[in-house]
Amino acid sequence: MPRRNRMARAAARAAERSAAPHPSPIAVASGSHPGSQVMDRIQPWAPAVARVALGLVLLWFGIHELIQPSLWTGYVPAIPSTSHLALALVLAHGWALSVLGVALCLGVATRLAAALSALALLEIVISLSLTGGVTDIVARDLGVFGLAVAVLASDQHRLVLRG
Repeated sequence: MPRRNRMARAAARAAERSAAPHPSPIAVASGSHPGSQVMDRIQPWAPAVARVALGLVLLWFGIHELIQPSLWTGYVPAIPSTSHLALALVLAHGWALSVLGVALCLGVATRLAAALSALALLEIVISLSLTGGVTDIVARDLGVFGLAVAVLASDQHRLVLRG
């Protein structure tokens, strides 16, 4: 008698499995991958990592523009690099990048900071492309622009300051 009960239970389980909806191929593939547990733990932190990385890049360049603005005046289009106006524009740009970088790193007004960062980087990419053609610097800045767009599009951030 116990053998029959085991067989009946096994048949009932098989019927339940066949009646249950089948998981999507993506879910099966990601669930069966050996590193899927690691990815499941990392994925919620990806927007925060991207946001802080973007913030650090902007802060790095902003500080460098503030410390040695004369090295950056050559990137100001249509204005002589030795002019006071070019120097003032580089300093303003350095402050803007620094403020955006700090805001992104701290998680303050992340959407606004990411949107302004994307606009600033788009302006940089277009300006450099028009004045010097497509170079490795343009390619790098295009990648950073893509990172800014990804941060802007993300709606789940950790480590943010909320008011």
